[in-house]
Amino acid sequence: MVAPSWKQFPNAFSILVIVLLCTNYFAPFGDLDFTWQIRTGRQIVETRQLRTVEAFTYTIAGRQTPDFEWLYEVILWAIWQTFGFGGLKLLKTILISTPLLIVCLRLKKEGVGWPGTAVSLLTAFFVLMPIWNLRPLFCTTIGLLLVSSWLHDHCTGRRSLTWWLPVVMLLWANLHPGVIAGQGLLAGAIAWEWLNHWSKVNPPLHRSACWRLTLVGGLGLVATFVSPSPIERLLYPFRPEVAHSIQRIFVEMQPLYTFITRPPYTVILAYILAGLVALSVCLRFRQYRIWELALLVGLAGLANIAIRSLQDWLLVMLALGVPHLAVLMNELREARRRCKQSPGSIASGLGTIVLKVDVSRRRMLNSRLFRFQPLWPGLALVVLMTISFIPALAWRMPIQNANEWPVAAVDWLESQELHGRFFGLPDYGSYVTWRLGDRAKCYVDTRGFFFPPELLEDSFYVPQMGDDWRRRLDRVLAHGTDYLLLETTGPRGELWRAVRPHIAQPLYCDEQTAVVSTPQLKQALDEMDQAVPDHFTAAK
Repeated sequence: MVAPSWKQFPNAFSILVIVLLCTNYFAPFGDLDFTWQIRTGRQIVETRQLRTVEAFTYTIAGRQTPDFEWLYEVILWAIWQTFGFGGLKLLKTILISTPLLIVCLRLKKEGVGWPGTAVSLLTAFFVLMPIWNLRPLFCTTIGLLLVSSWLHDHCTGRRSLTWWLPVVMLLWANLHPGVIAGQGLLAGAIAWEWLNHWSKVNPPLHRSACWRLTLVGGLGLVATFVSPSPIERLLYPFRPEVAHSIQRIFVEMQPLYTFITRPPYTVILAYILAGLVALSVCLRFRQYRIWELALLVGLAGLANIAIRSLQDWLLVMLALGVPHLAVLMNELREARRRCKQSPGSIASGLGTIVLKVDVSRRRMLNSRLFRFQPLWPGLALVVLMTISFIPALAWRMPIQNANEWPVAAVDWLESQELHGRFFGLPDYGSYVTWRLGDRAKCYVDTRGFFFPPELLEDSFYVPQMGDDWRRRLDRVLAHGTDYLLLETTGPRGELWRAVRPHIAQPLYCDEQTAVVSTPQLKQALDEMDQAVPDHFTAAK
């Protein structure tokens, strides 16, 4: 007799889930995008304009920015105002957990047992954990999982398409510009299911089901246009600055395949899963709807262009592909029971190995050590919610800052009440304007798509003294820069190491960041220029 859940100690799988929840809750945010998103949310509330003009920099101030996630930004600002870092960390935890929960429910509905679901969860944990962060991108992941699941149920005759779809599309259109993927998914599903009446590649829908798909899906498409500048949002990904190579200074914009050889090497699991799903497509092509294949191929392309789409690709692959893999495993077991292949055949040997591994996997994951216990992860989430909703704890949340942020330097700037125009790396720009507020303007920040490529190139090449850096620095100073926040170590510390001998007393300097004024920098550059001909004269 199995004891009630509340009488059972948490097993290994429950402990793993609790550790992951707590790690993602207490860990600092991976980037500083939340800073400008909160400030933009406040701007929207104060100005009552869903799309505000840029006000955080001194390079593109007053311009209309391509920002299409106003609802997310307002929600983020409201959470910050009420619960501080505790609220932001809880939101991050919820955004991470929700897509995983949707995948689990999807697999359960498709008849995938706990062992298959557990392997899917573990795969998602190991692949995605390094890139989990507080980002509106999760809204697109959730939207893709929900819409593709509802469409699949409708097209397989399991359940008519829900009227919640237009509501979800309306929210998605105002939460994240990735709704264009949802628009393509809906349009493709409607077009294919009507075309399938003629081609019959898949079992065709009844005409009434096609009309319901067209009506409800069409309303979902219409709902996406109830948002600010829907046409501009649709066309923006095709603008040349979005594809500019300088965007790859942001890790999320680097191609997925470049991470195969980088620790922790878990990206390889995504490609293994892709290979298995591709095998299931070959063996069960007619059981996949063509729009499902188009979705998988499209997300694969996006993920391999930029790792920011890895989560969408991986979780949709799990939701759509694992049920087919489970069917193939069942068919393999049945085939082995019905007939005996020749002992020496390669297929027999491979089949035997696969089945033995599968038996071991199911036996282990169905054991008490790895059996699913919803009670303990649920209690852990309740504890984290309690911490987040108690102001005294939420506002004094430990580990608020990442080691890479120039915390000590900006503490000094704040104590000295310095204000003005600050040049630095995008991360430095976001952080200094976050801490100093309206007293500081930055050259660029982490809103990479918002800036002309040459400004991002300035912030990248000047600190490294690369690619015509003097001309770029002259442009930086011509913008009226007052102070420069420079890294002091690594490749991005080249400029500081070059000017350091010519600056007797920088405004501030620690092991990570230096702060110098424009006059100090200009004097140092003049001394460097004078030293060059003297050096040549002495050598001669």
